[in-house]
Amino acid sequence: MEIGYSELRTKEVVNLKNGARMGKIIDMIIDSSGKCVLGVVVPGVRKLFKSAEDIFIPWGNISKIGDDVILVQIDANSLTNVARSPEMNLEGIPRETDDYL
Repeated sequence: MEIGYSELRTKEVVNLKNGARMGKIIDMIIDSSGKCVLGVVVPGVRKLFKSAEDIFIPWGNISKIGDDVILVQIDANSLTNVARSPEMNLEGIPRETDDYL
């Protein structure tokens, strides 16, 4: 199956573990060789007076990509946050290092 980023980002991400809607994909992380998708990024929970960190979902945790929904299985305790900062380039990968996961 082939699918483009522009099509992926229009789909709602739903966690099968708790039924929570996680939002739509805002970024995709690809390995430095460009041959493998490592995962996707969805927006974190926005809190009053606190900036939220985006959430990284490993590609292996995606169960099914449907017509309008992406189903993932991820434990809320194992979520990895992705902080947006000035050191990030347009692809969301830190400029200084590859240790962004």
